[in-house]
Amino acid sequence: MKTLAIISEFNPFHNGHEYLLKKSKELTKADLAISLMSGDFVQRGEPAIVDKFSRADMAMMAGFDMVVEMPIHISLQSAEYFALGSVKILDKLNVDYLCFGIENMEPNDFLEKANLLLEKEHLLEELTKKHLENSSFTKARYDATVEVLGDDGFITSNNILALEYMRAIRKIASSMTPMPIKRISSANSDTDLLDSKISSSTAIRNNILTNYKDHVPTYVYELIEESKKSFGLPNMDIIYDIFRFLLLLERRPMEGVLAYEEGLENYLTKVCENNHSFSSFIIDATNKRYTSSRIKRLLINYILENRSTFNAYDINFYKVLSFNKNAELIFKNSSSKPVIRKKDYDNLSITDQMILSQMVDGSNLYSLCQKRDFNLDYKTKIRRY
Repeated sequence: MKTLAIISEFNPFHNGHEYLLKKSKELTKADLAISLMSGDFVQRGEPAIVDKFSRADMAMMAGFDMVVEMPIHISLQSAEYFALGSVKILDKLNVDYLCFGIENMEPNDFLEKANLLLEKEHLLEELTKKHLENSSFTKARYDATVEVLGDDGFITSNNILALEYMRAIRKIASSMTPMPIKRISSANSDTDLLDSKISSSTAIRNNILTNYKDHVPTYVYELIEESKKSFGLPNMDIIYDIFRFLLLLERRPMEGVLAYEEGLENYLTKVCENNHSFSSFIIDATNKRYTSSRIKRLLINYILENRSTFNAYDINFYKVLSFNKNAELIFKNSSSKPVIRKKDYDNLSITDQMILSQMVDGSNLYSLCQKRDFNLDYKTKIRRY
């Protein structure tokens, strides 16, 4: 039995994702497909436009055999830790192939350049530290990578994340095989819908109130419209108000929170004092050193008290959002414990219980953004397809 996995956000699931899954199955000949998917908050530090249960349904309808929820502290980190935490979970699920999208080059070319960067890891780190003196980590890593490779054709957010997947596989000595698949039609950074009907998630979110229908499968369109009608779109102003209360009135310390670095607390305090809306805050807070995604991730990590120490925990469970009969083979072969029902919580270690509780807290924060019921993780029956 061979298993492939795709690390995802599906925010929302679209025609390009459908192509990625189809191509992954075609190339790997795998028997099972797993999606390790961000929960209700995604790496950009924003609430997903549709809740995690609906997005898991989208993935299952597309042809996945199981959707596993990514722990929230992993989904709210930079590419390095996002990739490492995800790969560790998939390794314990005995995944054979990790499939991911790349841009601007053919898979073999990508693998050649990625392996070169991994072989020159020490040099890459030295150059990153040099460039970090005057810019954000993302920009410093970009400049360092260009220096090592001699060109910038490799550099896209998708390719950098793909490189981190390969670095993580190597770091934990996993037997997982990386399987890069070239994106068709759109790039991850595209902001406009394309005539090809294969557009980026960003472009679809930008047009979520208008003409995105042909750019997602029919079942996805129906789920999104149902969610919009019932709950509307998530509201970041609510999250910002909670953040301001904790920072300015409760004066909760920020040190030790994921995405924090020395000086950020004082800096954000000053910005918060003069901005009453989230939109104006994020404009004023963003600069060359601190990207908007990092600031937004910090806001949510701070509210939820996601600590940097969580990265050291050895996670030995996987939270299932949906599955089919074929996935029972995954349950049998995994070295970690599935969490499907509330009572499964009691069988976990203390640290695993803590990580799971953070995931539930994240979903409850999302419920505040959309005026949903609390504790839906315990009230929602896991869908078996």
